[in-house]
Amino acid sequence: LHSLQSHLTLYRGVNALDEYRVLARDGKRAVVLMNNVSSFTHSRERADEFGDYIIEAQVPLVKVLAYYDLLPKLLRGEGEFLVVGGMYEVSINA
Repeated sequence: LHSLQSHLTLYRGVNALDEYRVLARDGKRAVVLMNNVSSFTHSRERADEFGDYIIEAQVPLVKVLAYYDLLPKLLRGEGEFLVVGGMYEVSINA
């Protein structure tokens, strides 16, 4: 991480968008209410393995609870990030 970096670009693969509360949508951009804790990955290719749609979010660093290098025995293999939920402006790609 760069010392001035405030956000990470993270990805989440999902099969159905109706699993999420979409508060606003304009084309591929949306405001989505995420669960209390959500799992993301830093790899777009890895996210693609988990669903038909890829949610791309700019996640503030202060919302990252844990990540694969911090807890390597718990979060291994998927480049996983556990993120505090709330409203996120995201891109949704098929």
